[in-house]
Amino acid sequence: MSYRPMITLSAMTISVVFGGGMLPVMARDMVMPTTGKPEAMIDVAPGARLAGYLNFCIQNGLAGHADATPLMNTLIRNTGAVPPDEHGNMDYAYGTAGILQPGAGNVPRMTDLDIPARRDACTHAVKKAAMGA
Repeated sequence: MSYRPMITLSAMTISVVFGGGMLPVMARDMVMPTTGKPEAMIDVAPGARLAGYLNFCIQNGLAGHADATPLMNTLIRNTGAVPPDEHGNMDYAYGTAGILQPGAGNVPRMTDLDIPARRDACTHAVKKAAMGA
């Protein structure tokens, strides 16, 4: 047995792990920290995205259906977030996906937060919507 196969195998392993195999997968799956407080990002969100946040919160059991659904429906109606022709507003889609700051380098999401912080963010979104957004 020569030394060549071991060097080739080692080189392949390093190449796969650091050159495009495991490293990008690990980096993609890391939770990125948000760049600010979720409440501050919710405060500056347009109405359609706020409706999306309410949808996210309702679907994930983080906001009461009875309280949040009428607010969400009002925001959808007032902002045209879900028009009949199904060419919806991207802000509504971002909110429904829980994306707090679209276009940010690390794209902070509600799912990056722990459950108590998600509940707080959803409570804040419901309060903002109730104030007339």
